[in-house]
Amino acid sequence: MTTTELRADHADTRSMVIIHKGFRRESRLLGELVAAVRPGDVRRARAIVAFMDDYRAGLHMHHTGEDELLWPLLLARVDLDAEIVLRMEEQHSRVEASLAAVAERSAAWRASASAADRDALVAALAHHRTVLIEHLDDEETNLLPLAERHLTAAEWDAQGEHFVATATKMQALTFLGVILEDATPEERAMMLGGLPGPVRLIWKTVGQRRYANLMRRVRTGDAPSRVGTAIAVAAGLGIGYVGLSYLIAPGSTAPSFGLPAWPHGEAEAFLRLKGVRDLASGLITFALLARGEHRALGWTFLATAVIPAGDALTILTNHGSTAAALGIHGLTAAAVALGGALLVRSTRRR
Repeated sequence: MTTTELRADHADTRSMVIIHKGFRRESRLLGELVAAVRPGDVRRARAIVAFMDDYRAGLHMHHTGEDELLWPLLLARVDLDAEIVLRMEEQHSRVEASLAAVAERSAAWRASASAADRDALVAALAHHRTVLIEHLDDEETNLLPLAERHLTAAEWDAQGEHFVATATKMQALTFLGVILEDATPEERAMMLGGLPGPVRLIWKTVGQRRYANLMRRVRTGDAPSRVGTAIAVAAGLGIGYVGLSYLIAPGSTAPSFGLPAWPHGEAEAFLRLKGVRDLASGLITFALLARGEHRALGWTFLATAVIPAGDALTILTNHGSTAAALGIHGLTAAAVALGGALLVRSTRRR
């Protein structure tokens, strides 16, 4: 390939600057987040370390792509500037060593959440950030212009293909969120425009919401209540099953409701209306869970607790089964209200 052809189809290195912006931010925030954790707060430590593991994996894969795909090509095409590429390789080794120290310290802190392990991890993160920023600044100032002169667009874009092939789907979504968080509208359009259509669709429908929920948990400590979530899952399954029962066999299902009488014959259609209501309630529960909308689900549960409470009152005021009114509908109302309260409380805005 001639020099003219290389220049006509040169590498566009702007994406690297956008990626670096995310690494700069996260390397700073991780140290701040760890330093703010109270001794003994194991749950908080685990949440931060889980994201830290993704950060380390993303940075490692990013640098591995450069090591395997860019540096050999550049070394074969440059002469006096070879020392720049060699310096990048040496800096990558130092960044990798700093990540290994972070991994060791984070594993200890994750298990103990002690002040001593926390402070050791903060120090390891500070050293990592120093080494990383030195490398990122040098790469942007000296290596990127070199890449634009000597690499084609296809050769440069191979890094992204390498990352997609190496990362898990969840890691890829998290890393995309890291990149886009501080991107300008123009940068966001450029980064998303280079992705396949299905990937953009997954990001818009699932990825960005997942990333926002992840960052809320990592950066603020807000996390949905496990008990509240368990109650929501159980309630969603239960009410969905009841709804299907009323749709499939309304006549045989109705007696368990607790009323002394229920529609028969053509009037059984009213029972199917209840089935639709209950099935929809179950679907709404799982739709909100799938979207990570735990707070919205909490408020929805608090509101819909009125339904089983109203069912209980209806049975009692119409001389129905007291056991069914209190033991089925009353307990359901209490459980749904409890689950809603736990979800709202644990995902409060700060």
